[in-house]
Amino acid sequence: MGERNSFSKTDTDATFMRMKEDAMKNGQLKPGYNIQLGVDAEYIVWISAGPQPTDTTTLIPFLDSIKSHLKYTYKNIVADSGYESEENYVYLDKNNQCAFIKPSNYEISRTRKYKADISIKENMIYDKENDIYICSNGKKLVVTGTRFSKSKTGYISKKTCYTCEDCRECNFKSKCIKGNIKTIQEKT
Repeated sequence: MGERNSFSKTDTDATFMRMKEDAMKNGQLKPGYNIQLGVDAEYIVWISAGPQPTDTTTLIPFLDSIKSHLKYTYKNIVADSGYESEENYVYLDKNNQCAFIKPSNYEISRTRKYKADISIKENMIYDKENDIYICSNGKKLVVTGTRFSKSKTGYISKKTCYTCEDCRECNFKSKCIKGNIKTIQEKT
């Protein structure tokens, strides 16, 4: 099956996916295609169909397809949170395109509970000069390693790991971590 993890016996180009229109409401997988539309000033300018079950992996092939057939490149790319990925942001940046992609955590990040959560790295102080985070107790989270991961498309993501220097007698520990060591990861 090559890069795909499924296909239909009746339509070997289709891939099994969860459909939004599920009359049985049981999450049944059905053979289908992921259809992408490119719109400019309320006009459909490009359409593609592919076997990718999620939108995250459709953006780059879709934009490459447009680029190979049109004489110009769209500078502003607007998409919903289903297209958010480091790989897509890097691609758009390398192609001098501006991304207007809603972050997947946008709604929750606006809540009072999220903003008050001391365990989230975005709510910690970041010291760019020393490349450290500082927690609510004033402790430093220092770089302790790097983790690499590879996506289904072959994209390699590099994440820097930060660990707290000492959480043993911290008054905030129960609000900050589940376990004994505070480690956060930052994409680099």
